[in-house]
Order: sequence, then structure tokens, then C-alpha cells
Amino acid sequence: MSDCREVLEQLWEFLDGELPESEAAEIREHLSDCAHCNPQYEFQLGLLDALVKAYAAHEVPRPEFVQRLKSALGAIGPDLT
Repeated sequence: MSDCREVLEQLWEFLDGELPESEAAEIREHLSDCAHCNPQYEFQLGLLDALVKAYAAHEVPRPEFVQRLKSALGAIGPDLT
């Protein structure tokens, strides 16, 4: 899988550990060499890390946290929720 579009389309599943190992290995290999995809990967990884820290810091039930996140994203733009 050397197609950037395919890698970027599967990036969230990759970050969530939802891909089969063979696909995850291909994405890791692509990211290690691709100057186009790597910045997007780093951004999404940082965003995921910030969300995890925010969730842990507020100690709210997950459904409530998800609803708050959707509300915040909806305020930014309807396409984000």
C-alpha cells in the first residue's frame, strides 16, 4: 500500500489499532518514508493524545465526554461531527 490517499483514509483506524497487523505494517512502512503523509499522522496522533488526556483529566463518563466533544466540534463546523 504505497498510495497516500489509502493511507490517509485508514489513518484513524491505524491509530485506534483496528487494522489487521499486515495492513498496519504497510502503513507504518509508508509513514516512515512519506513526507506527505507523516505530518498528517503526527497531527492526528497529537490530537488523539490530547483527547485521551482531556478525557482522563475531567473524569467524566465516556458517553458524556463524547457528547461534549461532538457539541464542541459541531460549534466549529457541522462537517466535523
